[in-house]
Amino acid sequence: MKWRVWTGAPGAPGAPGAPGAAAGPGRALATEDEALDRAVALLDAGGVVAHPTSTVYGLGGRPWPDVDARIAAIKRRPPGPLIRLAASREALREALPETRWTEAARRLADAFWPGPLTLVLEDGSDTGVAVRVDPHPVVRRLLDRAGGLLTSTSLNVTGESPARTGREVRAALSGVGSSAGTVGWLDAGDLAGSTPSTLVRVRGEGVEILREGAVPAAEVTRALAPHPLGESPR
Repeated sequence: MKWRVWTGAPGAPGAPGAPGAAAGPGRALATEDEALDRAVALLDAGGVVAHPTSTVYGLGGRPWPDVDARIAAIKRRPPGPLIRLAASREALREALPETRWTEAARRLADAFWPGPLTLVLEDGSDTGVAVRVDPHPVVRRLLDRAGGLLTSTSLNVTGESPARTGREVRAALSGVGSSAGTVGWLDAGDLAGSTPSTLVRVRGEGVEILREGAVPAAEVTRALAPHPLGESPR
């Protein structure tokens, strides 16, 4: 694993002189533990980091509103809620105590976590909160060092395919403007996965598949039996 950076505007988080600073775009600077340390330093400075997951490359940061807004700008889409990646379900409960864990949510997490299933759970907001525990060893080590919770979304411009290979990551990051500041990359090489996570909304005991991805809908249904999709227990 290598650590690379795309340095943006001077004075931006992670820019020269700031934590995680680098000499130039796309240059490999470190490996393994040092790479993770640099990634955490950049996160602490408010920067964003491209990181591997069990499916495609993600773009993550601290779960702060300004970081969510920067990531949305990189993806060229309106600001909005992003996925919260966690090291464990316990970390999610601690960081997001308002999240409602129904029986259906618990069963899906038991069946597929750590894994490529994203749950949209009730949290008192209009949209809910999307959460996942991912099994990729690099992102798990990053989460352990970063305190257990990150905001994240797929690395791509909205409407284009998520980045899976090193070439695709380079192409995506090369299009990032200087206003985004420094973007780091935990380079784990080409990823085996090619399909994003399956996205499932849970309201009470009702379940709706918003996007079928790496986990087939049939397996989601099987995990919830005897309560079929869209039905609540009486």
